[in-house]
Amino acid sequence: MADHTLGPANSLLKTGQLKRFELEGKPVVIGRIDDTYYAVAGNCSHYGAPLDKGVLKGTNLICPWHHACFDIRSGERLEPPALNDLRHYPVRIADGDVVVTLPNDNQTEPPIRTVTSDETIVIIGGGAAGNAAAEELCRLKFTGKIIILSAVPAVPIDRPNLSKDYLDGHAQPEWIPLRDEKWYASRSIDLQLNTSVTRVNPSEHTVTTKDGKSIAYNKLLLATGATPRQLRDTPGTDLSNVFLLRELDDATRIIEATQGAQKAVVIGASFIGMEVAASLAKGRKLSVTVVAPEALPFERILGPEIGRMFQSEHEANGVQFRLRSEVAEIKGKGNKVASVVLKSGEEIPADLVVIGVGVQPTTDYLAESGLKMNDKDHSVEVNEKLQTSHPDIYAAGDIARWQTDDGNSTRIEHWRVAQQHGIVAARNLAGRGDEITAHVLFFWTTQWDVELRYVGHAEKWDEIIYRGRPQDKDFLAFYVAKRQLLAAAGLNRDAEMDALELILRDRLPLSVDQMRVESFDLVDYAKSG
Repeated sequence: MADHTLGPANSLLKTGQLKRFELEGKPVVIGRIDDTYYAVAGNCSHYGAPLDKGVLKGTNLICPWHHACFDIRSGERLEPPALNDLRHYPVRIADGDVVVTLPNDNQTEPPIRTVTSDETIVIIGGGAAGNAAAEELCRLKFTGKIIILSAVPAVPIDRPNLSKDYLDGHAQPEWIPLRDEKWYASRSIDLQLNTSVTRVNPSEHTVTTKDGKSIAYNKLLLATGATPRQLRDTPGTDLSNVFLLRELDDATRIIEATQGAQKAVVIGASFIGMEVAASLAKGRKLSVTVVAPEALPFERILGPEIGRMFQSEHEANGVQFRLRSEVAEIKGKGNKVASVVLKSGEEIPADLVVIGVGVQPTTDYLAESGLKMNDKDHSVEVNEKLQTSHPDIYAAGDIARWQTDDGNSTRIEHWRVAQQHGIVAARNLAGRGDEITAHVLFFWTTQWDVELRYVGHAEKWDEIIYRGRPQDKDFLAFYVAKRQLLAAAGLNRDAEMDALELILRDRLPLSVDQMRVESFDLVDYAKSG
């Protein structure tokens, strides 16, 4: 145990402020709330963001990069995408000075569990939502059985990394699993890989696997995620060098196909498609062409100015675009890709093709379940607790559709949303739903050196109000309908994006005039409201 004196308590920080120190080679962040000081690890437990650049409101400390949230009093992880708590260090005031004691005084991972009950929760799906639910059940000290049935051969993975750092060569394969198999076993989580579910029988409280095994449950969580869409009725999609990207094996096969390749075509200007284009061009040094039917990337989601900024960034780095274009055929030589033929007649030479044209809910196994499904996309209808039409079955992540305040329904395909869903579902499965707090939707995308962050949700808007300009790659964009803030996007405005999440979470009024004025301090406003 070693003490470190940091300075006078009455002047070291003002309430709500953060400061970073290096103590014994460890980054430590100090925060002050009223007259009390707290100390936690200086870097986020997700990707290592410097937490002193985040925002502290009350006891909530928000990461500046990907908006994980922690309780600064204990280091407890409150919001994903972080999995682990922060290290927390004892602080005291001695002779008027702030004194921090190392080492830390808490465990950072969800606790080891002991199974003492026959109550069984089965989770179908080993993705973000399923993994988050299992981990939350550990945090809640659930004493029954936890079974994860995952159709893929790999443990739950950091899926956002596949199209970004892993595909471009900056992330090693060992970085991709969220946990290893020993971790799940140590917490009495029965993780069954390569296990597809073919049927759910709510009346019998059983699920049936592909090999004919029947597994009984008391409560069931459906978290099977989504399946990438294939190009229907397009010749050549069965060639060996045509890829979809969803799982670790998909990314690994794409990387193998880049060996000796020179040209790639990416079909689709979705987030996956654009991230893949950047990774193949930047990390794998391929000549990349993006083919898509829209006039601009992301125009429907982010607006034309931001879409134009992303396209320009790609083009400045050598990526070519064929927009307002559709694929007629993928031509092969033998069983491998030779070119992509557009409906305009243009033929683009290619050594490999990656298709990124969206996803669809993976729910075929529910066809005979009797659960209420959405007629349009076969997603699962849920209430605010993520409960399906059967009281003992919940659904989370990409397959879950819920009612919105305007009387419509929505389904969100974002990594952090799936993790948030997993936490909410776990608490309701364990009878702890009364502790749920509001979750704000958040996602990020990284393309070249541009990392855009987005909070809230706006399917439609009346106007986009900008601070700064997208073409300068330093801006905030406010998505407004009926003069109300629905969502915001930002680049190089990390603290302000943290503040906007707080503003949306706490439902603080933000006028159009306040949005327009650059000098209006969003961070101070969010912290004071």
